[in-house]
Amino acid sequence: MRVILYKTKHGATRKIGKVINQYLHDCLLMNIENLDYPILQKADMIIIGVPVYYGRLDSDIVLFIQKNQELLISRKYSLYVIGILQTEFMTYVTQAFDYHILKHIKVIAGLGGALYYPDLSLTEKMILQVMNKRSPVIHKEKDKDIFENFNNEEIRRFADKIKNYKFIYKKKVSLKSSFYYNYSFLHD
Repeated sequence: MRVILYKTKHGATRKIGKVINQYLHDCLLMNIENLDYPILQKADMIIIGVPVYYGRLDSDIVLFIQKNQELLISRKYSLYVIGILQTEFMTYVTQAFDYHILKHIKVIAGLGGALYYPDLSLTEKMILQVMNKRSPVIHKEKDKDIFENFNNEEIRRFADKIKNYKFIYKKKVSLKSSFYYNYSFLHD
């Protein structure tokens, strides 16, 4: 069983978790606010969805990853980042985590982001206006309340890498077991 653990403020990280599940078919989606450790401990793999707010990865998810390395490493975890500036996702990740954490993440991707204008607070709208004047990447169309720049191809590739990683990992284990069996048989 795979678990997609995420945090979402406006729904974009959950939405992409659902899309990833459409490719993988057997995931349980879990909001970090409803964290269930017994389920995480039963998972074969944990996929973590982390949103970017104000140019940083969400602090609750970052803290969870930092404090639960033993659990995550044993579950071969992956990470997807949701943010409007998709090309900047590795900058956010390397600012939040050191090498000792990054080396254990099996698959990592920036999958784009979304803004749902009616859901934004006044402060968020003001920050967005200032940010957009500095580097205009968000073009709000007239009469549209949603801006999305999800990268569907990257989402598919991310899911495929997770599928292939699990297959490769199982194959390596079975080859190792087979080699050990053959080796011990020849030398007993």
